[in-house]
Amino acid sequence: MSLELTGVASEHFETRPRADGFEMSGDGRLRHLSVEFGDGWTLLDDTVDDAGAELRHTSGVTGSVRLSSGPRLRLQVNLTSEIDDTVTVPGPLLRVVGEQDPICWLAEASGEIVLPSEHGPGLLTQRRGLCSDGPEPGTAYLLEAEPLLRPKSILSSAWTYEALEGDILDMPLEPSWFPFDRYPGVGHGVELSVPDGLVVADESVRVTDTDGEFELYPPPGLSTVGVWGPGGRTLLEIGSHLDPAQLREKLAAERLVDDAWAYVAVRHMMESWTPDDLVDRVDFVLGQVLEKPTAWGAVAAHLATQLGLPLEQEAQEAATQVLSRGRVDEVIVLTMHGMVPIDLAGGAWPVGNFRELGIEAMSRIGYGRVRSAGAPMRGRDVAVAKLFAAGLGETEQGLRASSCAMMAEHRLLCWLSAQQSPVDLAWLSVG
Repeated sequence: MSLELTGVASEHFETRPRADGFEMSGDGRLRHLSVEFGDGWTLLDDTVDDAGAELRHTSGVTGSVRLSSGPRLRLQVNLTSEIDDTVTVPGPLLRVVGEQDPICWLAEASGEIVLPSEHGPGLLTQRRGLCSDGPEPGTAYLLEAEPLLRPKSILSSAWTYEALEGDILDMPLEPSWFPFDRYPGVGHGVELSVPDGLVVADESVRVTDTDGEFELYPPPGLSTVGVWGPGGRTLLEIGSHLDPAQLREKLAAERLVDDAWAYVAVRHMMESWTPDDLVDRVDFVLGQVLEKPTAWGAVAAHLATQLGLPLEQEAQEAATQVLSRGRVDEVIVLTMHGMVPIDLAGGAWPVGNFRELGIEAMSRIGYGRVRSAGAPMRGRDVAVAKLFAAGLGETEQGLRASSCAMMAEHRLLCWLSAQQSPVDLAWLSVG
């Protein structure tokens, strides 16, 4: 049993039923897709064909999955209740697998799943339904985790899949109604045009509305607003952030005993007035952390020499011990501070495969795209993505990678504006 995607980039899929639903597998951008119905559902064998199947729940509700070929592959999932009572059933779960981890934005009335690929991305788009994040990465509830069906009613979800040409750094455009900048600096507004809709936010977000032109002023950190349109409510994350210098100043005032704190404090003092008590505190902390050398301790000591602290010998000794361990992230930190004897400008790289490290970092930041769930934000991934983009230079790929890294950096700055993380701020302070 098979299906064909016949668009700009064609793909072939083999379909098959499963005990709790239906699935298909391919060897293109979309490697696997399944719809799983969970406990209480039974496959109706006599309904199975190459395009789908029906299932029956113990409550009497019927579920159906239908797939169809074409320039865009179409998936439709229905829940039908013929009974006279209101009933809740386990909702159908969509699961997708691609070359890399899917980038999922599952926001109720709107949803997209992007599948990055060396040949250009795959894109799944919700056309109808009420999607939300599933229990695992790459999964989505199509009609909520436990949809409620009223007597003699139908709930329906429809998605399309298309394959786009390009390369690993090509991403589909985000929805056209999105704000130009979702993560501005504190005090700046997020502009959102919804002529036929409404924006609803909690009291922490100041909202102004002029004939459907909304301006939102979120507090420092990340916030979620509801954008109402003809299809219902779409959840959208926005935020605002302090600039990195302000964040460094705030963290330096905390007086922690931590190698990343020492690095951030040194960076802060290199760009502002240097109080003697903070210099003394950094000297004390470095004396503690250099007893068990780390990359952040070594580079903090190296930079602290510019503040008059005689720590260069200790910095070099610590760097030597750190390099002997061969840990990728530590070598990257030392390299970005000139403490590894290689010529970065000449294209040399000290550890691992530069392109593979860069693509891995781009994947971890979700290529800067909107998403509702995914790997936790890390300063390390943003910093490596920025380094990768710089390495690509003023090329089309380099500009795309730089734009992705910048979006991820602004989002992480919003997060750091609401809660501390010395190591994440340290990574964002490199350079």
